[in-house]
Amino acid sequence: MPASDRTIRVGTIDITVRTSNRITLSVTVTKSGNIIVYGPHATTDTDATALVERRRSWIYRQLTHLAETTPNNPLKELAVGAGFDVLGQPHRLRIVPDDTQGEPLTQQPSTPSGSWLHLRRSTMLKVDEARQSIINLYAETGREWLKNDHSQTITHGSNTRLPVTFSTRMRTNWTRNHPTRGLALHWATAQLPPTLLHELIHRALGLHTVASSRDLNDALRTLWLGRLTTPTTLDPRIHLNPAPTDRCPDCSTPPGTLHADRCDIARCAITGLQRTHCHPGNTCNTVWTGHIPGEPECTEYGFYCRPTPDGYEPCNADDPGAMHDFNRLYRECHWAPSTQRMTLLP
Repeated sequence: MPASDRTIRVGTIDITVRTSNRITLSVTVTKSGNIIVYGPHATTDTDATALVERRRSWIYRQLTHLAETTPNNPLKELAVGAGFDVLGQPHRLRIVPDDTQGEPLTQQPSTPSGSWLHLRRSTMLKVDEARQSIINLYAETGREWLKNDHSQTITHGSNTRLPVTFSTRMRTNWTRNHPTRGLALHWATAQLPPTLLHELIHRALGLHTVASSRDLNDALRTLWLGRLTTPTTLDPRIHLNPAPTDRCPDCSTPPGTLHADRCDIARCAITGLQRTHCHPGNTCNTVWTGHIPGEPECTEYGFYCRPTPDGYEPCNADDPGAMHDFNRLYRECHWAPSTQRMTLLP
């Protein structure tokens, strides 16, 4: 009888059951993160499920090792529009004058044009300081999430309460579980959405799955681990008018080509809002023009603002600290799918 494959689900994990003329039952984790149960033709789904449950701790160790040893370690550029995910929410980088904020880096709340990280210009010029500021923000945001999410302690084993925190000192492991000090998470894991963070915690503690294990592995491989570079030009107006020949600062696609599928800068061609898998396939992807979406319209309509101690105020394009006012753009304009740009409301 020829070999045959079928797929079953154990918790949230898809398992391939591959049967043949063999007489033993075994499980393996492939280099691509697939979990395969090998067995004789008489192997039932119950048999395969029982084996996976028995070997759960070993499977988790293999998946974690795979994710830790094959990261993509992407390079980020300290330029306006560079994408940084925070707890799964896309944020874009904005360079601001030093006199507008006291901290090197601040996180701005969500706006119609997306969420932002404001980096002081003097910090941008010091790559090591910028890197540490971003790392600290991730760790602090992760700790705050743990506090608000009531996951600061995890019940494990015989009602043992273990503290959970985010560490800026870890280098090669996503998690570190100490019997008395508790569970430490790598600062970079604060880029993950909460569902995958929960899965990572459960994996580290050998608990049941709560999300797709393969999705977690894929996400871990793409986490930003601190590699930074400064823009090739440091013109003071770089945050206002990037050259049209520049590649997309998030997905690096050249002008005139479609954004990568998970690019944080890409707009939806149908709604004009940030593209986050809002339509099936690649139907709503847009072309990178060489400019951050909305910047040409802000320039054309004269929509500028600048930060002050009391918030943002409208200003002229040539005023110190002026930047494009995307909030005003989304208040006073609507998206025109036919022209792929924001148009003033009548």
